[in-house]
Amino acid sequence: MKKHYHLYNETLPIEADINDLKDLLEKKKQLLENYEEISSDLDDDLYISRGNGFCTTKWAPDVIEDKIEELTRQIAEINEWINEQED
Repeated sequence: MKKHYHLYNETLPIEADINDLKDLLEKKKQLLENYEEISSDLDDDLYISRGNGFCTTKWAPDVIEDKIEELTRQIAEINEWINEQED
């Protein structure tokens, strides 16, 4: 059964069942991994390009840090929702 959920720092709620939540969790984890990789490369003069929506512009460190924090909170929320549904 699908329920409505509201993720931290997102304006629109999502409607999801446990499988949707697991898929969303994997996507958020991949995004977090990408941002953490970008964060580790910020000292380089390289531009970052990703096939999942990242472009060839240099990201400001504050933007990256904020996104890492947001994704970390969202992943924790999704994990909590999955645990609630599995109980």
